[in-house]
Amino acid sequence: MSRTARLTVIIGAAVLGGAAALILGLSLLADTVKSDQAEKEEKCCWKKGVTSASLSRKVGVRIPDDATEKRAALKTGSRYDTALLTFTLPAKEAKEYLADLKPPDEEMVSNDHPEGPDYRPTAPFRRLHVPEPETLTEGLRTISLCPDSAPVEEVGEEPPGLKRLNHCVRLFTHDFEPGATRLYIRSDIE
Repeated sequence: MSRTARLTVIIGAAVLGGAAALILGLSLLADTVKSDQAEKEEKCCWKKGVTSASLSRKVGVRIPDDATEKRAALKTGSRYDTALLTFTLPAKEAKEYLADLKPPDEEMVSNDHPEGPDYRPTAPFRRLHVPEPETLTEGLRTISLCPDSAPVEEVGEEPPGLKRLNHCVRLFTHDFEPGATRLYIRSDIE
């Protein structure tokens, strides 16, 4: 091989190696920036002083007096705010609570396609020190409810809890231990 050909091969290899290193470096930088932005978004804009009582009134859901582990958070945004409520009830009371809230002809569904452990919603329940309901499968049921979601002539009288809703909610129930049910409520408020 001539000296020129060897030099061309060496320069080509150096250029390819440099390009590969540059692409890898940019990819790592992009992942870091994306990770930093996700972390910043997750920590940003949480309203201080929010209580479960004040947020339940805003959303229009009743929290039973015998509920324990009541927690609330409100994340403010430019387009909408996201309300998070969670509380625990004995299983029997949770069933009665749901009967007061959801139309009798609507069923809660299980989480057949859970999110992975790296799931990072912009308004995470882990802020309230509970697992993300979208990652759970065992004992988890979910339903979406909106005010006036079903015409009265189709289902008869609406449950009183549904009438009180001010905003649509995504409701999760998790039977996390025998006899205890944690309820999660997420609502986007425009």
